[in-house]
Amino acid sequence: MADYTLRGTYTLPSLGKIYGVDDINPEITLRSMTTVEEMRRLNHSDRVYQIMAEIIDDCIVDNQLPLSTYDMCLADYQFLLHKLRVVTYGNMYKISSICPYCGATNTTSIDLDSLKVKYFNEEDYKKYSELDLPQTKKHIKLRMQTPRMIDGVTVRAKEQRKKTPDIVGDPAFLFTLEALIAEIDGVKPDPMTLSNFVRSLPMMDANYILKYSQKLMGVAGLETDLEIPCSVCGLEYESSFRTTGEFFGPSID
Repeated sequence: MADYTLRGTYTLPSLGKIYGVDDINPEITLRSMTTVEEMRRLNHSDRVYQIMAEIIDDCIVDNQLPLSTYDMCLADYQFLLHKLRVVTYGNMYKISSICPYCGATNTTSIDLDSLKVKYFNEEDYKKYSELDLPQTKKHIKLRMQTPRMIDGVTVRAKEQRKKTPDIVGDPAFLFTLEALIAEIDGVKPDPMTLSNFVRSLPMMDANYILKYSQKLMGVAGLETDLEIPCSVCGLEYESSFRTTGEFFGPSID
C-alpha cells in the first residue's frame, strides 16, 4: 500500500538540554496523523495530555528518544503539537478575534510555521529554576511543568473533590504548587512534609513560586502573541493564539 503520510523535521525549543540526558537528539522528524491516530485523539480521558503525547510519540519517525513527550517540558510538547498539526493539515490556521478599537470580529489565517521559536537559554534557565522565598526565606528548586504533571494535578483534584464533596476552594491550586517544588533548602521533601509546607505558605511566597514557574516555562518555546490587522478600521492589535476546532479539524473553502 502506498505511503501518503507527510513528514517534517524540527528542532526542539529546549535543544534537549533540560532533561539530564546526554543522548537526546533535538532534531525530531514527525509524520502526519492517520485516521487511527484521530480515533485515539477523540477518546475521552481525564488525562487529556497523555492521549496526545502518545500520539505524538507514535508520529515521531524512528523514535529513539529516551523519554516520552508526556515527560517533556510544556515548551517542547506544545511545539511538537503545533508541528504535528502542520504536517497533518498544513501550516495555515484560521482564527477569529475581536478588534479592541472598533469591536469588529476578524477572521484571518495565520501561518503556523511563521510563529517565532525561542530556543533554550541556559542563563535564563538557571535564573528562574531556583529562588529564595521572600517571607519564609526558604530556598526552592523548581521543576519545569510537563504534560504528565498537569494531568496528575487534574486527576488528584478530581479525586479529592469526590472524596470530600464539601471541600472549600480548588485543590488543584495546592497540588500545582506541590508539583512545582523539587527541593526545599537542598532537600527533596517527602509528600507529607511537602503538603504541610505548601498549605502553610504565605501567599506572597506561593505567588513567587507560581511567577518563577511561569518565567521558567518561558525560557523556551513558541512565541504565540499575534499582531492582527483589523479588516474594518485598519488598525493592528495584539491577540493571543487560541486552539479551536480548526486546529485538528480545519474547515475548507
